[in-house]
Amino acid sequence: MKPILANLGFVLQIAGVLMVLPIAAGFYYGETPALISFFITSSVFFVSGFLLNAFCFREELNILSSSILMFMVFVLLGLAGAIPYLYVNVFQGDFFTKLTNSFFESISGYTTSGFSLVPDIDLWPKSLILYRGLTQWIGGIGIVFILLAFFYPGSSATVSQLGKLIGIDRIVQGIKKVIMQVLLIYTVLVIIFAASLYFLGSREIHKALSAVFAAISTGGFSPVTDLSSLFTNNINWVLSLAMFAGAINFFMLDRLLDRKLTRGFKNEFILFLCLILAGFVVFFFVSGLDWSTSFFHVISASTTTGFQTIDILKLSDPAKLILIFLMFVGGMSVSTAGGIKVLRLMIFFKFVPWSVRRFISDSKEPLIIEGKEMDDKEVFIHLLIPLLAVFLIFISVLIFTLTGLEFIDSLFEVVSAFATTGLSTNIAATSIGLKWLLAGIMILGRIEILPFLIMLISQAKAEK
Repeated sequence: MKPILANLGFVLQIAGVLMVLPIAAGFYYGETPALISFFITSSVFFVSGFLLNAFCFREELNILSSSILMFMVFVLLGLAGAIPYLYVNVFQGDFFTKLTNSFFESISGYTTSGFSLVPDIDLWPKSLILYRGLTQWIGGIGIVFILLAFFYPGSSATVSQLGKLIGIDRIVQGIKKVIMQVLLIYTVLVIIFAASLYFLGSREIHKALSAVFAAISTGGFSPVTDLSSLFTNNINWVLSLAMFAGAINFFMLDRLLDRKLTRGFKNEFILFLCLILAGFVVFFFVSGLDWSTSFFHVISASTTTGFQTIDILKLSDPAKLILIFLMFVGGMSVSTAGGIKVLRLMIFFKFVPWSVRRFISDSKEPLIIEGKEMDDKEVFIHLLIPLLAVFLIFISVLIFTLTGLEFIDSLFEVVSAFATTGLSTNIAATSIGLKWLLAGIMILGRIEILPFLIMLISQAKAEK
């Protein structure tokens, strides 16, 4: 357990360092209560991280330890990240209600889900709005998925095995360089898109940064109560492009920004584009919305960002089902997007004819994806994850419907939580129990279920 806690301490310290941005904003805007809450949160991150590093030791983690670490990181980030919401007292009700809503808002940010329980964010301190946006960026750029491999660069064979199953197998070599590339590329994207919003008319820096943090991390927290109020001078197209950039495979994005265009386009990218275009055409005709609004919400669903300017409850069931499918698939592998990933959909499409050929000819022909051979174990795991997702969604939807909620609306809400999207019908806003259920689904969706399953299986074996 000590190696897990040591690595957990490292992650918490990194989170503490990143608190410098909302702290600086609190000083700039003179928002004392929010500033105090940021200092408390940063201190909790630093002190707990320091103690864990001081009294525990770091060593290479196996798959079980890595799985436990991934789960613990999100839970603790969610708990500590709830401090500013509690301290500033942004939610009403008794203490448990405030704690529930604060944890829900925090975990929604760190998992890049974008579900929000805030009735009127325009009344919030500006620095708190910025903090809320930053939590998505921290989760989106991979404070877990990228740093997990960083713990033991060059000798993390067991850790990389888990990484390979969740789509980060190419990160293992030269991880220090990759970490710097991740921070550099996503920081540059934030600067470019935030500057674009500023020059297009969004003069309030905290709102522009928060919107871009949400878009690039495919998080979806809106920095204003009415997101449509930002849609002037083509700002919606800037946000659409930022959402799309966040959902692109990091390695492809790196090559594109390095102007190596011929190496950038992969089959997964082409399929992703096809899904967006096909989804837009069908959604436009069945939703009854104008083409601009339709395209924006299709991009929002496909990238699992969750920005919305319409009342989802008023959509027809066919329109909801289209968004449900797009959210479930999600964005590209090794991106900030959620969902099962386009890569796994592509594997499924190729798996059917491949398995038929192997059965008929009794050959050992490997399945080739993006020019690389996959062994049978990899194929099985990549197909198992969507099946586990369907099972989790089915059980959760059943719980929702038992409370008297409509099936389609329940399905929409659960898939949105699993895919860490945040498009919402708001049907769970009044139920504390459903909020905790959705928070758990968001965590499982962000870690892609497999690490949690590994934990359960290992625990079951230990009890025998």
